[in-house]
Amino acid sequence: MLKIHVRAAIRRYVTSSATFATPAAQKLVQSRVQQIPLPKVLKSFLDEYVVGQEIGKKVLSVAVYNHYLRAYDKQKKAEMKMQQEILEEERRKDDENEPLYSGSSESKAGLKNLQQQFGLSSTRNDDDLELSKSNVLVIGPSGSGKTLLAATLARVLDVPIAITDCTQMTQAGYIGEDVQVCVERLLVNADFVVAKAEQGIIVLDEIDKLAKPAASIGTKDVSGEGVQQALLKLIEGHKLEVNVKRPVKAGTDNKKNTTTAKKDETFVVDTSNILFMIMGAFVGLDKHVSKRINTLRAPKEHQTQESQKDDIQRLRFNNTIEEIVLDNGKRVSALNMVTPSDLVSFGLIPELIGRVPIVTALEPLQKKDLYQILREPKNAILDQYKYIFQQFNVKLSVTRKALEKVAQFALKEGTGARGLRGIMERLLLNVNYQCPGSGISYVLIDEETVNSLQQTEHSLASHVEAKYYSRGQRDEFINDATKEDEELGRELDREFGRTPTREKEHQEIDT
Repeated sequence: MLKIHVRAAIRRYVTSSATFATPAAQKLVQSRVQQIPLPKVLKSFLDEYVVGQEIGKKVLSVAVYNHYLRAYDKQKKAEMKMQQEILEEERRKDDENEPLYSGSSESKAGLKNLQQQFGLSSTRNDDDLELSKSNVLVIGPSGSGKTLLAATLARVLDVPIAITDCTQMTQAGYIGEDVQVCVERLLVNADFVVAKAEQGIIVLDEIDKLAKPAASIGTKDVSGEGVQQALLKLIEGHKLEVNVKRPVKAGTDNKKNTTTAKKDETFVVDTSNILFMIMGAFVGLDKHVSKRINTLRAPKEHQTQESQKDDIQRLRFNNTIEEIVLDNGKRVSALNMVTPSDLVSFGLIPELIGRVPIVTALEPLQKKDLYQILREPKNAILDQYKYIFQQFNVKLSVTRKALEKVAQFALKEGTGARGLRGIMERLLLNVNYQCPGSGISYVLIDEETVNSLQQTEHSLASHVEAKYYSRGQRDEFINDATKEDEELGRELDREFGRTPTREKEHQEIDT
């Protein structure tokens, strides 16, 4: 059936020979490639949602662009090869019942042009050149933005994405999830369209938890090295039969509960065009890298392999990321100096590392990064809380000093961007409890409020008190905000149309 459609397309193409072999026709061949967002476009989109991580965003933007360039190039060459085979078949066989072209001069010229193009393409040196698959390994501390980067890229590319936690995976035949569960989830997210799923992204999170510890040598490791071995063919790319339960009909039972009838279906998914992004915190790897580099620079007493492994196990519980001082005096995270041998020492098998040629490390978030995450990117944490309070008609304002203090707390806890939300939840718990239905119209969170967060005896900080204002206390609310944050005061002035009044008050004070 497919060959019939291709033959029909070639027949239409031949009869329209005037446009074939023209620059416009050549551009049509590259139309799919041109639809791929450029690396600069991808990075600019990431900049709107992810704070910092400049190197990581560039690496991922280039890797994603090249991956889809490879996928479309592979598809284009397959189509051209099929068309060429059909054309050669027609040249060898004179099909009188269904001729490929009519006897008109235009049709003959079109066939000649088509033959010439296929002849040229067959002699090109790059015809047998096949781009290798480049999967990505992202290393970074918890809360540095690994998963957010992948999800944001999937959004801009408009492709399905499936995020799977590797800690739930086991070898086939054991209790747990088989490795192919990630492909099943991708297929579901692609609405069971195989072609769409084959252009998607699979994120294997917590891959470092599959590292085989030295203590388990000689024992059955059903959730470690065995899973790594099972992932090899999946990541490299091969056709996989996936059995899923597909919803076919929705209805209601006798109690009016919604029910969905499902049918077992089998799909064949080719994983060769799926981009695999492998991620993990690799806690303690930075200590190993730092120790290796320092040993090379200034050799100390010889340490056995077993003692080095013990050191790694001992240091894995420290959240602080080691830094390396380069020869030019610049300090960088030790994770940026990771080599494949370091990953093997950590517990990943060499075969898996070889299938993930692109390795990038995300920098630990600093105080200024955490501060920016609170208020600058799209879908910022502070904007989310402001929107929540708007739902019960309360204006929430947080001063810059208060946000800086929150960022400082998160940095101290070492939990990255995820820690920011936890601190904000504790900070606003009592406020969120008091405001709905209370007649409070304005809430101000200043540095004093955040400082009281440390002084509470309760983990949820239920006794933290903010500054509350009724509707008639709007001016007092703005004045209090201005005392600690003049920029915030000006923003509130503009929002409530108070700018002329404030200028008059300032003039009176100066007088």
